[in-house]
Amino acid sequence: MSNQQNNISLESIAQQKAAILKRINAQKQKMSSLSQGFIEPWKSTTKKSSAALGLFNKGLMVVDGVVLGLKLLKRLRKMLR
Repeated sequence: MSNQQNNISLESIAQQKAAILKRINAQKQKMSSLSQGFIEPWKSTTKKSSAALGLFNKGLMVVDGVVLGLKLLKRLRKMLR
């Protein structure tokens, strides 16, 4: 290999590092904004019926997640035997 093909300098490495850090920070911002939708605090509603329905919906999602987790653990235990 010739010296021209491997022309790497400290400046080019610093530029690449800055570009990668910029991309990482942009991805962090995107992930943070997406996660806020999942961890969003309970919205106060003026109607009691919509508040009750929202509580039921979130409770059902929690139960569904627990059931899914238990099923996955059961399958994992079968695979490891």
